[in-house]
Amino acid sequence: MVGLGVTEKMLIGGHISTAGGIYLSPERAAKFSFRTFQIFSKNQMQWKAKPLLKEDVEKFQNEVKSRGMKGIMVHASYLLNMATPDLELRSKVIEAFGEEIRRADILGIDYLTFHPGSSNGTSEKEALKNIADNLNQLIKSGQKCTILLETSAGQGKTVGHTFEQLAEILDQIQIKGKVGICFDTCHVFAAGYDIKSKSGYAETMDRFNSTIGLDKLKGFHLNDSKKGINSRVDRHEQIGDGMLGIDGISNFINDMRFADTPMNLETPLGEGGYEKDLAAMNAALKED
Repeated sequence: MVGLGVTEKMLIGGHISTAGGIYLSPERAAKFSFRTFQIFSKNQMQWKAKPLLKEDVEKFQNEVKSRGMKGIMVHASYLLNMATPDLELRSKVIEAFGEEIRRADILGIDYLTFHPGSSNGTSEKEALKNIADNLNQLIKSGQKCTILLETSAGQGKTVGHTFEQLAEILDQIQIKGKVGICFDTCHVFAAGYDIKSKSGYAETMDRFNSTIGLDKLKGFHLNDSKKGINSRVDRHEQIGDGMLGIDGISNFINDMRFADTPMNLETPLGEGGYEKDLAAMNAALKED
């Protein structure tokens, strides 16, 4: 693959705005030569969602197909704490998460990614069980989208920051073929895993494989980290400008095991910073 850029070598994308219509997002992604992308299917800070219009859905699907894009992700609302012990809130969360699944399936989306949540008011073990129980209520064998638990940084009382915690959730899922993991590089680094050095990266991925299984790693969020390893602080940075650095990101974009696994940028400047992110990654590509 000598001479290929990062968007040709790997399945690179980024979080893309849906302003003006959800069907505009594939075109916005294509401006960066992305072959995949991530969106919100609704306002991520509101419980209610406007219905998806049939004509908008058709335009969206046609745009994705005509551009040869794949591995598209929807990121679920930030409001959905699937770990909560609060029964009233839990009912509300399940209803809203069910709507996220329905919308993803209507759009023909491949992956629905969510933050596992916080153990507020309960033990870690109970929080992990709550997440699994809620998913078991929601997941149906006939749904199109695969639900991805996003690795967390371990900030506050959030769960999902160790591979063992994620494995414990996955082990309790009944329809296992419809769940996987989205590996956020900033979060994993902040949670204490060395993915910056070559040896640390190799060890971390081996540990992921032995604990969860690489077959469950369905997507990545490529982010640098404002804070250092084991900081437990969830603060993204532009690629190459943070504590993980281009060395850390280089490990992922040069690992051909993941050439067809969607890798989405979620850097602070969004679409305003993707050109800079891509330039940094292109400079770090190794010739095969």
